[in-house]
Amino acid sequence: MRRIPHRYQTNPAATEKRSVSRSDQREGNSLLTSGTKHDLALHLTRDGSYTLKHAQNPETYHSMFGAVTEAESVFLINSGVQERLRRKLDTSVLEIGFGSGLNFLLTAAAARKNHCGLYYHGFDLRLPPVKLIGELLSRNTSDCYNEIENLKATLSADTTHKTPINNYCNLTITRSDVLLSELPEDTFDAVYLDAFSIAQNPLLWQSDFLEKLHCALKTDGKLATYSVNRRFKDALTTAGFSWQKLPGPGGKREVIVATAGTA
Repeated sequence: MRRIPHRYQTNPAATEKRSVSRSDQREGNSLLTSGTKHDLALHLTRDGSYTLKHAQNPETYHSMFGAVTEAESVFLINSGVQERLRRKLDTSVLEIGFGSGLNFLLTAAAARKNHCGLYYHGFDLRLPPVKLIGELLSRNTSDCYNEIENLKATLSADTTHKTPINNYCNLTITRSDVLLSELPEDTFDAVYLDAFSIAQNPLLWQSDFLEKLHCALKTDGKLATYSVNRRFKDALTTAGFSWQKLPGPGGKREVIVATAGTA
């Protein structure tokens, strides 16, 4: 197991998502603004689902090629979580960048449908308004009303305790800088690395932090993400991961899955 540096610096830019191309941006139509200082709006993506976008920033919470498509393909499927749940294997997921909660909701719904236990721990320093999260999730799903209401109640309570979201899923939300947080070792079956772009949050894509995620994963655990940035791939190798590129969803050519094993 790699030694983890004792200190991690916070990144003041750690509030946004990844970049999208200009042609990608044009696909979206703003439907609803939050009316808060967050200045967020719902945007329609190519697969008919919605994502969130800041008015003054080109980065979105999920791909404009398809928010639900990305969440299902890049995270739920590529991480191996969907297959684990299908096989009735209790599963633990760590998400870096809880954001709109879309990755979580689809994973919680999969646990319910497969009657399989799920523990989910999400980190996010600044979450969108709860009302806007609920609006987005309601538009993007048709059979998750109870989970959405339970999630909204959990987020509104601002609790750090493990909270049941459905009969099979427990959720912990931590609203602090993950760079400064202790993560349990050898605990998670999967990491969803959904931390906006390297330009926005460079420290979350560097080898020091990736070593921390490597230690948090079980031996056969997987890290799933959308970035194929060369510096990120080099950092994965330095952190002890073996990685491979997989075909991306929609208009995304490639994505990465990394395994917590020796390259």
